[in-house]
Amino acid sequence: MIISDAFFQRAYQIFNPRNSMYISRSNGMLNAGVLVQRDTLINSNTLVGLTKGLYTEEELAELKKIG
Repeated sequence: MIISDAFFQRAYQIFNPRNSMYISRSNGMLNAGVLVQRDTLINSNTLVGLTKGLYTEEELAELKKIG
């Protein structure tokens, strides 16, 4: 679940494939420099773990409906 509008806006700027140069402008192929790295996966997983206990029962019910 998106925690705030500011977080959404920043994540959209960074992770949107059109904005984040997943496609190399020099040759039109995948830009290996922006592939997800192991540290990124570890940090994102840690972020999920840090926020799990902060959801209310109503928010958890909404998440269950979505997923």
